This record gives sequence, structure tokens and C-alpha cells, in this order.
Amino acid sequence: MKILLIQPPWYGFQNISSSRVYLGLAYIGAVLEKNGDDILILNGETFFKKITGGEEKITIDEESYRKNLNPDHYIFSDIVKTAIEFKPDLIGLSLMTPNSFSGYILARKLKEAFPDTLLIAGGVHPTLLPEEPIVKGGFNIVVRGEGEETIIELVNALKQKKSLDNISGITYKKDKKIIKNPARPFIKNLDALPFPAFHLVHELKKQLSSSRGIISSRGCPFECNYCASKLIWTRAVRFRSATNVVAEIMDRHKKLGITNFSFHDDTFTLKKKYVEEFCALVLNLNFRISWHCDTRGDTLDYPLLKIMKEAGCQHIYLGLESGSPKIQKMIKKNLSTDKVKNAVKSARRAGIETTLYFMAGFPAESEEDIFLSLKAMREINPDHTIWSILTPYPGTDIWNLAEAKGLVSRDTDWANYFHHYNQGNIFGSVSKDTWERLIKKIFAEQEKQNRKFTLIKFKKRIAVLKDQIRLAVREPKRALSYIKRRIKI
Repeated sequence: MKILLIQPPWYGFQNISSSRVYLGLAYIGAVLEKNGDDILILNGETFFKKITGGEEKITIDEESYRKNLNPDHYIFSDIVKTAIEFKPDLIGLSLMTPNSFSGYILARKLKEAFPDTLLIAGGVHPTLLPEEPIVKGGFNIVVRGEGEETIIELVNALKQKKSLDNISGITYKKDKKIIKNPARPFIKNLDALPFPAFHLVHELKKQLSSSRGIISSRGCPFECNYCASKLIWTRAVRFRSATNVVAEIMDRHKKLGITNFSFHDDTFTLKKKYVEEFCALVLNLNFRISWHCDTRGDTLDYPLLKIMKEAGCQHIYLGLESGSPKIQKMIKKNLSTDKVKNAVKSARRAGIETTLYFMAGFPAESEEDIFLSLKAMREINPDHTIWSILTPYPGTDIWNLAEAKGLVSRDTDWANYFHHYNQGNIFGSVSKDTWERLIKKIFAEQEKQNRKFTLIKFKKRIAVLKDQIRLAVREPKRALSYIKRRIKI
């Protein structure tokens, strides 16, 4: 069966360049390829013809974003044209909450082009709201939660024209009724899964950076009430063996030449012995790699960071979210500023770059609480900071609180439900004028912090400059194209 898997476009509507392919989509492609199916993965972001913007900031240009995100945008017809060339028997889209609006536009256009082809939705958003893609997007079937086993059983049932009634983990439309089958148990042995099939991505050579994603575990044991992770994976954490993870690194390097990896675990350093084992295996490879990860500050110490650095770790992303003890308790993060400060200090000593995450807009968060977060940012002094605006995602405790107060509704297009869209202070803990003043102050403080000199950032810039010089000597045309993009000629 010819199956087309699509990641809908989204970042490009904000004028932000992104080539990352969802890891889940690459896993689905891998199990289907192993099943004997003909697979093509389309990354919607790569269909944008010109992106002039840079990195995400605390707020985007909302007016421009909403203007770009419309059904008449050329990108939807371009994706459909590529789909027509492939002639799929089945089409699947992976949806997050923010890109679901774009996904529904694309789904309706695909349905016009392929009226007799089944559309399947998967990913975080369809898992949390499984009926919505069927009602709003015209999808036929929704795969909920962990999809690798479900999609194989579903595809084989469709091939054999069998009933879908006994397939766990799906929601579908039958006789004008929406049927929700029981949930599927989680996969016990993650090592049994084939490695993510990035080689199936359309025009991969133009976006090799999209194939850096890797994950060593699924699940998060913590209770942060703004996060949807526990709704997808539960708080039970399942690990791949370190040997299996390193085997994937070797496979990716052999097939695609990748040496830089991005770990997508919620808390990569959750188990110290596991990380030590992984690093030891990496150090025995006959090639060097670099990598970065996300984790919590209270799971790090200098000896571990030193080993991670030796094994190629270049950057660690840490979430503090708030410098206010009151807010820390309210959001169930329960992480002290001192522990994160020590983690950043130890990382710098080990030679690892750090980025620290903060959020604003929590329930009952006062101006003083936000000032405490700004103070924490200055005191911790990471190499980079990223501030976001609290967004209540469906199903989370924060969403339930907002919904109970009548502050949010599921009857929305979700296009403005992401952490850099300024919807205002949803919980109304400060006035509108105060909120806008605070957002401006946060932006100014963040820019000031990110411009600070650190030795690690200086060394990184020198390394990048050397790479650019080597590129100019080796491929002058490509280097000139890069320079033109940077100065926006």
C-alpha cells in the first residue's frame, strides 16, 4: 500500500524557519516500511518558498501570522500537488495543537483531491481531542497515543477489508456515528521498534538537519500541571537500552552522515547510571558526535556533566519556568532557583552551553512574581534564555482550571494556542496594561541576557566562523547563498 505521511506547515506562517521532522512521524514511517508498505513523508515546512525571519521570541507578529495562515496560501496547493504525484492509497497527518488549524485546512484540500482516500490523524492533539479531527477536519480515523502497533494493525485490516471494531487505540466514523475503541496498552519493549525512517522524507538532502532527532525514553515522572506529557505517556517512564540508542546513532551516521543529534526526552538525565552507560558507549565509537538534550536542573551534577561533555554534549536546555516559590508550588514544578543555578554553574565549568526556559501568565501570578523570575534569570545567568507565554493545552490541569472558569473553550480553531502568541493574561492576575508593560520588559531583559558575553558562546562563534570559512573555500556558491540569506539581500 502507498501511504503518504504529512507534517502540516506551521512555523513558516510565523516567518520562522524550521526543518525538524516529528520523531513520531519517522517512527510510523519505519514500522510501515517494515510492514512492506511504500512510504513517503512530507515536511510541510520545507514547502515555504522564502522565510526571512529568525528564531522564536516571546511574542510573534500576530497580525502577520493570522494573515498568512489562510486556506488560499500557496503552500497548501503545493503540498497537494506533491501528494497527487505520489498517488497514495492512504494519507496520514501528524497534528500538534498549534498546527491543527493548518492541518485541517490541508486535510480538506486533500479530501477534495482524493475523495475516496482515507485520511488518518495522529499525534498529540488528536490523542487529546480524538473526535475533533473527524468533525472539523474531515478525517476518517484517529490514531490515539502511541501509534506504532496501532497503525500496522489498522493498515493490515484495511488491506484485508476487515472490520475496525476490534482495533485498540483508534476513533473512527461508522454509519454517521463516531466510535471510540478502547485504548491500546503501551509498548513494553521499545528496543523492538525499528529506527526512525528519516530516509523516507521527501527531498531529505535539502533538509538533513531534520533528521537529528532521537529519543531514549518515553514518559515523564513529574507533575507539571501545564504539560501534556503525562496525558500521552503517563508518568511511568520506559527506557530503551543504551546499546539500542547508540546503535541508532551508528545507523543514522552510516546512512545519512549525521553526527549532531537532538535528544527529545522530557528529562534525559533522569537516571544517572543510564546516562553514564550511554556516554561510555558513545566514547567507544570510531567517530565523534555532538548532541544536546532537555532535562531538569535537579538531576545534574558536575561529575555527570563532565562525562556528558566528553561524550559530545554541547548544549543543555533547562526549564525553571518561574523564580517565584509560590508559582513553583502552584504549577507543581517544585524546582528551586538555587538548584538550577548550581546546574548552570556546573555545566559552564564542564564546557556545556545552557538555555533556560521561563513562562509568564500563570494563575494568581502577580507582577512581583514575574520580577522574581527576571531576578532568577539574572542570578542564574545562563548562556541563553527563552521566555514563553502560558498556553492552556487541552486536557492539562491548567486547561481544566481555565475551562472551569469559562476562560477557554474547545470551540476554537487553535491557531493562537501556542506559547509565543500573546492572548493576554488569560487568568487575569494582572491588568491588561500591566501585562503589556511586563511583556515589553521581559522581552528587553531577555534580549539583554542573551547578548551577554560568555566564554562558551564566544568559542561557539569562532567554531561557526571556521565552518563558514571552510564552506566558502569548498562550496563558494553555497556560501554566497548563505550570506545573502543572513543579510536578506
